[in-house]
Parts: sequence; C-alpha cells; structure tokens
Amino acid sequence: MSESQRVRDQRSLTTSMGAIWLVVGGALTLICAGLLFAMQWLSPAGVATTGLVIVLVLYAAMVVIRFAVSRRRLRLGLLATFTLLIVIIFLICAVVVTAMEWGAVSPS
Repeated sequence: MSESQRVRDQRSLTTSMGAIWLVVGGALTLICAGLLFAMQWLSPAGVATTGLVIVLVLYAAMVVIRFAVSRRRLRLGLLATFTLLIVIIFLICAVVVTAMEWGAVSPS
C-alpha cells in the first residue's frame, strides 16, 4: 500500500482539471439558492436574500477561478474551499431565518 493516506493528496485535489468541482458546486448552488429563494419572505428581512446573492457570487467566482488560475493545485484548493463556503453560507442563513421564525431568538 504505497498510496498516501493524507487528505490533501487525494486525486480530486491533485490531478483533476476542476470540472468536477464546478459540477458539485453547481448542484449545491442550485439546492442552496432554491431554498434561500423560498426563504426570502420570512423574517428577518434580507438574510435569505443576502445569502442567495453570496451563494451565487461564490459560484460565479468558482467559474472564473476554473479558467483564470493556471496552477492546478491552487485552482483545485480554491474550488474546494469555495464549494465548502457555499454550504457554510447557506447553513448560517438558514439557521438565522429558522431561529427567528420559530421564535428561538427574539428580535432586537
């Protein structure tokens, strides 16, 4: 077993051209954007809309990174990071909206 067991040595971060990250990021963006769009009319006003805009901008940045960054390892690391950021932004916005709607947090 001569293969490295380190996470940063996996194929998707060393040999990929980045298309798979765009596919995964696109699928996550569709899901997250759809849910954030549906949450726009819930309180607090603007949280879901802001999250929606950020998620879309992050995916657009992924597309730019895929074609603009020539160093493969850097490009793949950035694409992986932006994919995670899409999910993190969605979760933060969804938790805030859900907490306010369920009354777990009182508005100030």
